[in-house]
Amino acid sequence: MLLHSNGFANETRHKKQQTIKGTVVDEHNQPVVGARVFIESRDWFEIDKPNLETTTDAKGRFTLTDEPLHIEGQTLQAKDSQNRMAQLSLPYPSQKHLKQPDLNQLRLQLKPPRRVELEVFDDAGKPVPAALAGIMDLGKTWGIGRTDSAGKIEFRVPHDTDLKYAIALRDGYGADYRAYGLKLEESIQPDAKPPKFPDHPVQLTLDGAQPVKIKLESAEGKPLSGIDIEPLTPLFKPDQPLPMPLMLMFYTTRQLVQTTDGTGTIVFAWIPHWQKQRMYFGVHNKEYIPHRFVYEPAKDKGAFKVQLKPKKDSSEKATFP
Repeated sequence: MLLHSNGFANETRHKKQQTIKGTVVDEHNQPVVGARVFIESRDWFEIDKPNLETTTDAKGRFTLTDEPLHIEGQTLQAKDSQNRMAQLSLPYPSQKHLKQPDLNQLRLQLKPPRRVELEVFDDAGKPVPAALAGIMDLGKTWGIGRTDSAGKIEFRVPHDTDLKYAIALRDGYGADYRAYGLKLEESIQPDAKPPKFPDHPVQLTLDGAQPVKIKLESAEGKPLSGIDIEPLTPLFKPDQPLPMPLMLMFYTTRQLVQTTDGTGTIVFAWIPHWQKQRMYFGVHNKEYIPHRFVYEPAKDKGAFKVQLKPKKDSSEKATFP
């Protein structure tokens, strides 16, 4: 998933179009006709745009052309009617000094997908249905959905996807995640190897929530209704080696965004009880500042007010805690 600053994005958009070409083959290296080849629009953070995609010709060949912004650093995927899948990470501009595949001779080999299962329970060991769950690698979300009545959910991803995170949450139950990586002090060791995402079902336990109630007011103390707020902070669970990049996983689906009611109030009822670090929340309304504010669990104890003021002009910048 590629994030650009506005300056870089604007500069990139003025560049000429970029073309990538390649071939899709099966397990026996035979060309696959009619395979779907695509780059998902959510990799660009342009949610309303359709995917960049095409289908392979009679010789399994494909061509995709677009602005470099929509190609460089993205994940190229292929899928056929038999649900065989393949993926390839395209290089960032900063990686051009490294050995990279020829973008005019790309090769995607379709194989049966990998099945990834999550099982979500409460603190009594009972299944949690309708929990929001997802999986991702270091920067790309590979699946999001809701658990079934047995607290289970299944995803299918390309066989060589290097998954790093599994997460689940539900209002009133809390949240849980697993991170398959190394702690900072472990990562500097020359022979250190991160744990692999397991082939067996990953079990997650939602063992209690500590809801956060936020009230937005104007400078005059009047409630501000109809304003979207989103948590921006990773989760920090003590028994996990890495924080969970919560915003990255759910950015495009907007499933963590909530809207203030008529009293200017909103409640994030899934915040886990073990989240003791400060949390940042973002305001999805450019008419007001600040655009981001902080919640301190030890001080605010589950409820706090934020005063927003109208943005006077385009030159006035947001304030950050």
